[in-house]
Amino acid sequence: MQKKSNVCSFEIYYLYKLIITLLLVITSNLSTATALADFNTGLDAYQKGDFKTALGEWLPDAEKGDPHAQHMLGFLYANGRGVELKPELTVHWWRQAASQGFAPAQYTLGSLYRKGLGVPYNSKKAATWIERAADAGYPKAQYDIGIMYANGEGVTQDLGTAYMWLDQAARARGADPERYRETLDKHLNGAQRIEEDTLKKGWYRK
Repeated sequence: MQKKSNVCSFEIYYLYKLIITLLLVITSNLSTATALADFNTGLDAYQKGDFKTALGEWLPDAEKGDPHAQHMLGFLYANGRGVELKPELTVHWWRQAASQGFAPAQYTLGSLYRKGLGVPYNSKKAATWIERAADAGYPKAQYDIGIMYANGEGVTQDLGTAYMWLDQAARARGADPERYRETLDKHLNGAQRIEEDTLKKGWYRK
């Protein structure tokens, strides 16, 4: 049950971002338009709780390599919606999408490694995938990798890099960067707080 609820938290955030992204998509040819229509049909069915229809729309496109469909199939298997609950297939489809550079899948796959859900816990793999998503401009990944750099979680601890990522996440979300930086305080020891004070002088001027 715990695995199921944790993966669901990724689902809620991703679905919101996904709908916004789809509004910005411009189809360049008939095959792309057809794939998008299939995906939207599946998404509409999913939101109505018709998971079998969503599966039928997404599976063929996922098998053809569509990362959006692959990512959503992962959520179906993560929650046992229209399919048998199979965390290993969640990992499979998210890895397929992540390997194509699809940032939301890179983030969710990294988060599985970070929590040890469906895969063995591996902080280095978590950091690798989450930072790839951050590099692609995914705000949630930017925030998480910033905290990971502050903690030295799967990466070499680096407060300067932590501040950089938290600033990028804040700006992407239209938030005050100072509020994000304050979240680092609880992760620092005495010596690190001295370093933090030095870094703040530079970052606050940006």
